[in-house]
Amino acid sequence: MAEEARRRTAPAGLIRRAVGRPYLLMAAIVLVLGAIWFTRLALQEFLLLDRLVNVYTNDAQIKMDAYPIKAGVTAEVQDVLVKEGERVEKEQVLARLVPDDLQAEMRRTEAVAEGIQQQMDELRLELPLALQQARNEVAKAQAVLETRQMGSRRAEVLLDVQRDRIGRMVREHDASLEAARANLREQEAAVRDAEANLQRMRSLASEGIVSQDRMDAAQTAAERARARLSATQEQVRQAREHYPGGDSPQMIRVHEKDMQRQQAEVKEQRTALEAARTNLQMVELREQRLKVLEARYKEAMAQVETARLRLAKTVIRSPVAGIVGQRNIEPGGLVRGDAANPPLFIIHDPQNRWVEANVWESDISRVRVGRRVEIWIDAFKTSTLGRGEPFRGQVVRMNPTTSSEISGLPPERFFTRREQKIPVKISLESPDPGWRAGMLAEVLIMVGEGAAAQEPRTK
Repeated sequence: MAEEARRRTAPAGLIRRAVGRPYLLMAAIVLVLGAIWFTRLALQEFLLLDRLVNVYTNDAQIKMDAYPIKAGVTAEVQDVLVKEGERVEKEQVLARLVPDDLQAEMRRTEAVAEGIQQQMDELRLELPLALQQARNEVAKAQAVLETRQMGSRRAEVLLDVQRDRIGRMVREHDASLEAARANLREQEAAVRDAEANLQRMRSLASEGIVSQDRMDAAQTAAERARARLSATQEQVRQAREHYPGGDSPQMIRVHEKDMQRQQAEVKEQRTALEAARTNLQMVELREQRLKVLEARYKEAMAQVETARLRLAKTVIRSPVAGIVGQRNIEPGGLVRGDAANPPLFIIHDPQNRWVEANVWESDISRVRVGRRVEIWIDAFKTSTLGRGEPFRGQVVRMNPTTSSEISGLPPERFFTRREQKIPVKISLESPDPGWRAGMLAEVLIMVGEGAAAQEPRTK
């Protein structure tokens, strides 16, 4: 009984002694905590040695493709057809905007394009015939001008010929008249001589010095001289009456008037040719106008297409199949087509999930695309002490820049040189449906497993 009493009182005595000695109590607590800690390390899938051999980081998150949907136009919200957390299919209608203003805009642009199209059709119908007629008029006016120029030149030649002929005739007539006058002077002298001789013969005959026969001969010679003088005077008179200058000036005036008429016709035809050419230029300007209308029609059709696209944007559709992660739109509200405004919806694609791990720059040299990765999600730890079975993954990409470069923050380089981190994308072999974007994770990149070809290092 005494032995049993000692056994019962021994623990109590030890406790009393431990309480009486605090350092013993503290040592006992440290031993218990150390046992728990080493037990936890024993239950973990990797020990501190794994962290030294492989690449470990607890700065990792689950990522998921997110598609922000913004308003492409400014309009009032008509209907909202989905809620947050609802699963949607690709091209499913999420919301509708009031299309009245955009429909009116599209009708206006279509009317403008239709008007331009009508003008183009009219020009295309009229232009070939108008061009042909204008070119024919120019060719005809050119031919008539050439004909009239030939007539004018012919009239000038005829006038010159007529002037030469009249001049020659005048010169010939003047020479003939001068010869007739000389002959007249000779005949007049002959008549004077014959009459003087007749007078002398009459005086001698009255004195009986000459015979009657000689006086008769003198009388006959005087009469013949007078007859020749009369004939010569008639020749001079006829020469004067038939002077070519009588109708020659009139003929020259006729030819001059004909030449002036021909020259006036040439001038008139030149004016007609210029008018035909001006008309052709005007028709060709209509051809240029057709090209301008074609350009305006293309612009109008582009505006129609823009209006049609803007109208189509009043029906907001999902770009992918996924889950509505965020909805910032309500019926009756006004949305603006401004890129600076927040998105109306954010659609998450659960089929495209991965882990983004930020690896220290001192460890990135041991990371290669294709290496195997073990992943522990904080929200899915299966043990209080350990992490449980890891999920499997593979390195698919290493960013060419550090996280500070991506965020736009300059690294600290002076008094404190903080080590940088490089984002590494890790694909998941079999992601759990319960994973959510933003969940924290720990990753262990196996240095000696599944390494792809070495990536080149920059010096």
